[in-house]
Amino acid sequence: MIPVTYDDPDYQRQLDALPTDGVSIFTLENDAIRGALVSGTRLVAQMALSHRLGPLETLVLGQAYLAAGLLSVTIKGQDRLMLRVQSQGPSAGYSVECNAVGQVRGRLFNQPFELERPLEALDTALLLGSGFLSITRHQAGRSQPFTGTVALRSGRLAEDLAWYYHESEQTNTAFTLGLHFDRAGRVIGAGGLYLQALPFAAADALERVERLVYSLPQLGAAFAGGSGRADIMLRMFPFFDLNMLEERPLAFHCPCDKARLGGFLKALSTAERAQMREYGPFPVEVACHNCGSVYSFDQAELALLLA
Repeated sequence: MIPVTYDDPDYQRQLDALPTDGVSIFTLENDAIRGALVSGTRLVAQMALSHRLGPLETLVLGQAYLAAGLLSVTIKGQDRLMLRVQSQGPSAGYSVECNAVGQVRGRLFNQPFELERPLEALDTALLLGSGFLSITRHQAGRSQPFTGTVALRSGRLAEDLAWYYHESEQTNTAFTLGLHFDRAGRVIGAGGLYLQALPFAAADALERVERLVYSLPQLGAAFAGGSGRADIMLRMFPFFDLNMLEERPLAFHCPCDKARLGGFLKALSTAERAQMREYGPFPVEVACHNCGSVYSFDQAELALLLA
């Protein structure tokens, strides 16, 4: 992955002043509800810059990155998880994956996308449309992954993820995903919350916590204001027996490199390789869909690679 830098030093300083990205794992209600809170402003900002996204594309894919950060707490070791939405709306959906150490990468299927008319609100339902949501778990040591799929219920990822868990895993689960933008359309706050009632939880436990969470200011705005995860949790859950368990990192990361992307060129047919060696056009550029990195090969490099 090729690191990216921001052209605007003021924006960089603003991001640097925020608390670090990460995931806080906790329980509520005498351990009857488990949860995770993610702060991911840098994650989403780097994603937007690397993929060269506008505000609407950032909204759609940024929510997916935050959700992947939350879902990373449900896997362990060398396991991987993929969140995928295929839809009929302008964005066409996305594919995002994470591992157990909070490394997230992924892409929109259609970018940039065009709208027939301007949005009246930042509502992803109009950007995704109808379609399907799937979660695939790649567990280390198992030859086949497990995938669960549901139809999109609303086109709003937080609601559709809750529906997925209700239908596929028969668990009462709630999500909140929030992004906050400045006047230039840049992300200045991003966060998400995951809550899941365990089997022994009281019937109304999750509902009571949800009502409180939805009455509070949006997470994106809270993180944009400089609040840390611990402060936000203490404000959210003063009467729910909050038990903080673990802190995990979160980062935009892709294991791609020039050698790996060059392998795709080597996999071309003999005729295609010969034509590329001869005619280019040079430099030949290969892009990683998952992180937006572009690797260039000049004529000499290509001749050596495809020899």
